[in-house]
Amino acid sequence: MKYEFPAKNKFHARSVTELDFEIDPMDSDIYVNLDMVRGKDYIEEIKYNLNIDEEKLQVTTDSFIKIIFSGHRGSGKTVELQRFQKNIDDSVRYFSVFIRIEKELEVASFQPEDLFIILMIKLIEKIHEANIKFDSNYMKETQKEWLSETTIIKELKDSFQIDVSSEVAAGASFFVFLKLKSALKAVFSSESKTLKTIRETIKKNPKYLIDKFNAVLDDLRITLNSNNNSKDILFILDGTEKIPYQIYRELFCENSYLIRSINANMIFSVPINSYFDIKGNPSSDFFQTYTLPMIPITNESMPLLKRIITKRIDADTFIDDESLDFCIQKSGGCIRQLLRIVNKSLIISRGMKITKQIAEKSANDLGRAMIEQFDSEHLSIMKQKQYHTADIKVLDLLFSLAVLKYNGDREINPLIKNYLDE
Repeated sequence: MKYEFPAKNKFHARSVTELDFEIDPMDSDIYVNLDMVRGKDYIEEIKYNLNIDEEKLQVTTDSFIKIIFSGHRGSGKTVELQRFQKNIDDSVRYFSVFIRIEKELEVASFQPEDLFIILMIKLIEKIHEANIKFDSNYMKETQKEWLSETTIIKELKDSFQIDVSSEVAAGASFFVFLKLKSALKAVFSSESKTLKTIRETIKKNPKYLIDKFNAVLDDLRITLNSNNNSKDILFILDGTEKIPYQIYRELFCENSYLIRSINANMIFSVPINSYFDIKGNPSSDFFQTYTLPMIPITNESMPLLKRIITKRIDADTFIDDESLDFCIQKSGGCIRQLLRIVNKSLIISRGMKITKQIAEKSANDLGRAMIEQFDSEHLSIMKQKQYHTADIKVLDLLFSLAVLKYNGDREINPLIKNYLDE
């Protein structure tokens, strides 16, 4: 649905402050650039590690860089990565493939093998979108191993309305994968023979698949260079917060050598608790790690945080300065939390103008709901301010936003501070 900003309709105001409302970082009507208060050092360092200088890929990296990009839920990781993608995906920089895991797959049932499936299929989709003529014998071999069984071809047609029989017969592996992409989420949402076969094939010999995938990447680099396109390939994977925690451990800790074996530069967005878990693992030295910092509440940041709301909803209609200031203070500089407080306030007011009293009730309701999810050990850690470690219970607090991480410091979420004092 298209919205006019700032929204003046009370139902639209509710919708555009929902957590799942997506914005385009290139849309100046709604995006707020926070570089002034957040800084750009993390982005400039990432570019440097990727050999970007003067907005060009000067020379390909000596080794294939794997970057862990972390931050609190709602800190703006997705939007900032999308902005980075818009810049980096260019013929003088990288052939960059942006993958939002949650959009493509059923994350609750995500398995380690699925990472390699989505890398291959999204790469082919990006090649198609870029109108690049490309084929590879290694890609054909992979397609034969995954999707050549008669029972799978029949299942794809009968259950998912994908007819790949003619493409398989002609050896047109590129278009087989493109057709599979069109129903990918449906395939992953079911216990299909297709998915089971692909997973089992990968699990049986993952290194063999990676070698094939690396050969596909080598063939693609030759094609890109001959067409005066990008010199190298970059994968950016975002939206993985809902992947089961144990899967993170397998991918980035226990079996991290598989990711390290992929011959491409890669950026992985992970939740903050996984970031510390990866950092504490012996293999962590292989990964470059960056954290998107929380925004401290200062005289400099307040106008920008206000703009996040006033670009979405009409302030004269829905919220006065005092109430908005209160919402920002209670947000702790977390964009997700600021939106939740304002959205909850709109629901309480039934779309009428938010008063200070309504904003306070919204904050109290959200704080109470947050504090009730913790056990006595969590509460003790917070009351005694023992949340500067990477212990499991502390990671719980960071992931749930009970403890907020700023540059060099951690603080209790303002929503629950009063409850802890009581």
